[in-house]
Amino acid sequence: MSLDGLKNILKIGIESLDHEHRTLVSVLEEIYDAFESGVPAIEVSDLFGGLYDKVSAHFALEERFMVEHKYPLYEAHKADHTRLLERIRDMMDAYEDGMCKKCDVDFRTCMESWFSDHVTDSDSGLSSLAGSPPPIQLHLN
Repeated sequence: MSLDGLKNILKIGIESLDHEHRTLVSVLEEIYDAFESGVPAIEVSDLFGGLYDKVSAHFALEERFMVEHKYPLYEAHKADHTRLLERIRDMMDAYEDGMCKKCDVDFRTCMESWFSDHVTDSDSGLSSLAGSPPPIQLHLN
C-alpha cells in the first residue's frame, strides 16, 4: 500500500484531525519519494525538518482538542506525542548518518508504522469525544 493510500483509511471521525492526518501522509510520501529517488541528502533532511514542524503543530492541535474535551487519557497521549517527535529526530539522524540505507527495515515501512500506529492506537480514542463512529482500523500488508 502506498502512503498516499493511508489518507482514506486513517480516519478517526473528527474532520479537522483527519484533514491534518491526510496532510501529514502527503509529507511522509514526499520524504519517501525523495529518499527513493536519491535527491541530495540536504533536501531530504529539510523535508524531515518540515515534517517535524508540521507534526509538532498537529500535536498541539490534538492536545488543545483533548484539553477542551477533558480527555481522560490526555497525559498518556501527550507522552506518546513526545515519543513520536523523538522518533522523527531519530529517523532524521539515522538518515543523515547513512544508517537508513543499511537498516533491515524498509524506509517506507518505518514511516508507515511511525504514523499509522499512533493514529490507530492513540488517536482512535479521540473519536469518542466528538461522538463520532468508531474509526476504521488499518491493516498494513
